[in-house]
Amino acid sequence: NSVTVLNRGTRSIPGTQQLVADRNNADAMAKIGASCEPFDVVIDLSCYNRSQAQLAWSAFALHAKRWIHLSSIAVYAELSPIPSEQSAIGSTAVWGEYGINKSDADAFLLAQSGVPITILRPPYLYGPGNHIDRETFVWKRVLRGIPVLIPGDGTAAVQFLHVEDLAQAILAAAEAPSSDTAVYNVAADTGVTLQEYVRKLAGICHADDTGIAVRSADAGFAAREYFPFGDHPCCMDFSLIGRALHWKPRYTFEKGFAQTYATYDPSMLQECALDLTVEHQILERLRQS
Repeated sequence: NSVTVLNRGTRSIPGTQQLVADRNNADAMAKIGASCEPFDVVIDLSCYNRSQAQLAWSAFALHAKRWIHLSSIAVYAELSPIPSEQSAIGSTAVWGEYGINKSDADAFLLAQSGVPITILRPPYLYGPGNHIDRETFVWKRVLRGIPVLIPGDGTAAVQFLHVEDLAQAILAAAEAPSSDTAVYNVAADTGVTLQEYVRKLAGICHADDTGIAVRSADAGFAAREYFPFGDHPCCMDFSLIGRALHWKPRYTFEKGFAQTYATYDPSMLQECALDLTVEHQILERLRQS
């Protein structure tokens, strides 16, 4: 199969044909769409708002036999009880503008017709090369014996998905018989608490668990100022995709994060610069309380 990639052209992607355009530029997208060949499937991995969804749809829908859109758990209006695909979207305050905009993109696509659309909604993604400082945030601290401050009582449950499992879910959606619009939650495991997250990551790098639960009132800072996640649940019911597409994750938490950790140089994690200003202030508040 041939693969065509649309991006800004800042670097070449070996083995692909590149279409160069800024997806936020309506004229550039229209020009690309007017000259491209038909596609068996269009996979949109970087759509963050309604405008981007509209521009992509206008450019490529007429050329696509199937459309796959990467959404997010952040689109759901409520996180408790855990959302299923039938749960209302509209986002919740904990996700801010990100969730609202992702929800708007979903709403636009759900209103379209003419091309089978599959929407995939994962929770937190991870894997080698993750540019978001989440698992590395913990490893950088536990490897040095630095406290990892965990928001709340540490019992908020969160789910993850390895990027290779996401890729397999996308492939399963692409190969499934054509259908009308379908939405699938896609995740791995049943979730871990924030305290378990820190403890398990510490075990993977053979370090002591330095996690300390900090009540919001004692912290004096928003959770995301001193920890990768907020003090709220992030879990979903993902049973439907297994039944409908016969997909199941290959990576458990331990296997996936161990594989991810193996791609890092531990000395880099131990020696890179850290800004611990907020964490030091919180620890001082705890000492004085």
